Amino acid sequence: MQHLAAPSRVALAAFALLLPLVASPAPLAGRLGSPSEFVPALTVHAWSASDRRLYSVGTGAGQATYTLDVPPGRYVVFATPADPGAPPVYGAHTRYSLCARDPQSLASGACRDHALVEVEVAKRRVDGVDVTDWYLDDAVIAELDAVLGRSADAVEEAQLAAPRFSEYPAVRLASVPRAAELQPDPDPRVERDRATLAGALGAGPTFAGRFAIVRVPCGPAADDAATPAAPGCEAAAILDLPLGRVIYPAELNPLPATGPCTERGALQYRRDSRLLIRTAQDAEQLVTRYFVWDGEGARLRSVATLASDLPARCATAR
Repeated sequence: MQHLAAPSRVALAAFALLLPLVASPAPLAGRLGSPSEFVPALTVHAWSASDRRLYSVGTGAGQATYTLDVPPGRYVVFATPADPGAPPVYGAHTRYSLCARDPQSLASGACRDHALVEVEVAKRRVDGVDVTDWYLDDAVIAELDAVLGRSADAVEEAQLAAPRFSEYPAVRLASVPRAAELQPDPDPRVERDRATLAGALGAGPTFAGRFAIVRVPCGPAADDAATPAAPGCEAAAILDLPLGRVIYPAELNPLPATGPCTERGALQYRRDSRLLIRTAQDAEQLVTRYFVWDGEGARLRSVATLASDLPARCATAR
């Protein structure tokens, strides 16, 4: 037995020397943010362009930090909302995220660069990879769309000329005052949706600076409880947070059901833009309508419509 022990110790020592040569995962970690004060459930992604590999981890609603194990390499880190029906927006780790770690720089308005930052991971934990920038420009959004397979190499000329979020900026407010309660309103839908609207009033803005988009089941109004709701039917209200005023635009009531080529959802909108995009299938066409929100007049103004054959739009969406 003693004759076999020495070679065994040598073999174990040799194996131990080889272990560091195997690339083991190292954690990325940082803070999470959102356009509103409440952080929703997210999926945090780390994309390696060199390896064309995507690593992801889910986080829960209200979770303020994340940790994601990845092999050594260089990564772009971003996040998408995980809740069903959430708008297809992105948060990312950018130069803005790095700048915003300094409260004085953030308060002074010095944090204006929204370019993605590549993070290098070696063998040790990398902290400070904050995913707090939700004001990405169209080029960055297109890049992240491509990572998740949401964009296409071939885009119709009409789509290239379509309105963009950056063309209709909203007034940026460091903080948005919020009414203590909803305004009294004779519209029975306000009473029907009161709990959902009150929750949105506390959560903060998601659209056009000081407003929130609130999606609700398009069931019966409070005075018509006997009328059943259509299965899967949704409507949307726009909530003016400082005033507590609720508007149900006819253009959003009801919302179109999600269908072919509408994986981005029936509605697209951003906190930093007044543009709202509504997409729906109409017979054999896919129709996208572009509206600009007039907050003072409390109405949506149509600025463009893009319609194309469903098979053609499906082909460009793959």
